[in-house]
Amino acid sequence: MKRTRNSVVPDVRQISRSTILRQIYLGQSMSRQKLSQYSGLSSATITNVVVELLQEGIVIESGIEASQGGRPRSILTINPHYGYFLGVDIGETFIRIELFDLTLHKLSSIAYPQVLDENRPEQAVQFICQGAEAVLAEVGITLEKVLGVGIGVGGLVERDEQIVAYLPSWGWQSVPLVSLLETYFPMPIYLDNGAKAMAQAESLFGAGQWYEHLAVLLVGTGIGAGIIADDSLYRGVSNNAGEWGHTTIELNGRLCRCGGYGCLEAYAGAPGIIERLREVAPQSSLLQSNDQERIIAAIVEAARNGERAAIDVLKDTAHYLGAGIANLINLFNPQVIVLGGWVGLEIGEYILPELHRFVERYALKRLFSATRIELSRLGQDAVAMGAAAFTLEQFLEVAGRHNSSYLK
Repeated sequence: MKRTRNSVVPDVRQISRSTILRQIYLGQSMSRQKLSQYSGLSSATITNVVVELLQEGIVIESGIEASQGGRPRSILTINPHYGYFLGVDIGETFIRIELFDLTLHKLSSIAYPQVLDENRPEQAVQFICQGAEAVLAEVGITLEKVLGVGIGVGGLVERDEQIVAYLPSWGWQSVPLVSLLETYFPMPIYLDNGAKAMAQAESLFGAGQWYEHLAVLLVGTGIGAGIIADDSLYRGVSNNAGEWGHTTIELNGRLCRCGGYGCLEAYAGAPGIIERLREVAPQSSLLQSNDQERIIAAIVEAARNGERAAIDVLKDTAHYLGAGIANLINLFNPQVIVLGGWVGLEIGEYILPELHRFVERYALKRLFSATRIELSRLGQDAVAMGAAAFTLEQFLEVAGRHNSSYLK
């Protein structure tokens, strides 16, 4: 797990406890002897801390490891049922709420479609509360067992004195979403940008595992990126690094909903792809629906069936994304690029060969040769899982003492 924000330096005992808990978590199962080897802590410290963790139920003994010439060693494992996390993905076309156990295994999920005229902050809060109640009820867990709530939102999130969200396309300006939710959720709440949450999930559990430098691309109605450098999320001065969708890809180009011109999002986000189809085939039957997801899926199906307009639209999309990805490669020199988001997932498999060719055309050759391009392995769960992973990281950082306000 990676650190996600700075905190007050804990005491030595808490550092030891956090180190041991993290080693058990990352190792999935481990004997006391291996804990001592990997952590560098003394056997006495290991023994004392493990006794605490066993008594509290955070850790359980899950088996016996044979040893050569000594007593069998018990294996320590995280207790997945000690507590749970809620992960929330506030997207532009849906709000998804998912329940995870302590090992971030998904237990339940529910999604609500978003309607443009009904995306007020109060409506989002209602969906989150309603969804949390539904997923908890499905598996018979009470709210008291939830250790934290993580939320990824498709907009800017600033984390100064008050944590606020900005979603200009929805009219959200400085919305104190965490404060609005605290009335309903007495446990810690963590709010961050959805692309950053997705990057966290992919780096820990998906296509970015074992890499220290990666860019995770969320391509949906809007476009964003989560950048991980030296095994840590790159946030920038105000937590808003990664607005890749608003990098200029066409001089004097289309008007973007951000107010700028020629942004990548205006060409490769869902509305931009649909607009391109409208330009090349204004009478296309694919445009009859008002549902973005249905139209994008229909374009991919039509392209697979050889329809010329659909093929051209997806080639143009691959071209714009390829040039944008090449810019990222030239700027950040990542080991892997992960393409996700609902549009990325829908079109990714089809455009991937073409995408590679365009990226190779525009990226520096040596940098391109050091980079892999992968599709997301976590699918639509990536943002919610990453948001939950933020709360898990903080839980590990405070050594499992979840009664403290570690996300506030």
